[in-house]
Amino acid sequence: MSREEQDDLLGDESFSESLLEHLDEIPRDIQRKWPKDLAALIDIYEASLKRQGLDNALARRLAHFLLAELANYCGGRHIYLPKGDRLKHAIRDVDLFRDWRDRGLSPDHLAGKYKISVQHVYRILNEQRTLHLRRVQPDLF
Repeated sequence: MSREEQDDLLGDESFSESLLEHLDEIPRDIQRKWPKDLAALIDIYEASLKRQGLDNALARRLAHFLLAELANYCGGRHIYLPKGDRLKHAIRDVDLFRDWRDRGLSPDHLAGKYKISVQHVYRILNEQRTLHLRRVQPDLF
């Protein structure tokens, strides 16, 4: 992958910082004219951050930061986001894999921690390992 392709994939940090310095200055009525999903994401992020106890100004700034990061990494693409139980299981599977890979927890321990069978743990580890390798290794074909 060329340096230019990497920059396109990873984004330009200065773009994010420059953008973030001015996002708070954009009036709410202008933001409402943005595509509906974009405005909704800002509102969702901001409301969630406020529920976590952040003050209004910090919540708004972080909401804009999160949106800028999402746009840098996923802009121009359609992405699928699971919801409900599928989202909970996807997050659980990632956490389980990290517990195994980074913390060295045994499959028996993981089965108890996540309240699933050892066989299910092995199935998740195999799936997550495959997904991890796809992310970190280029396709050889």
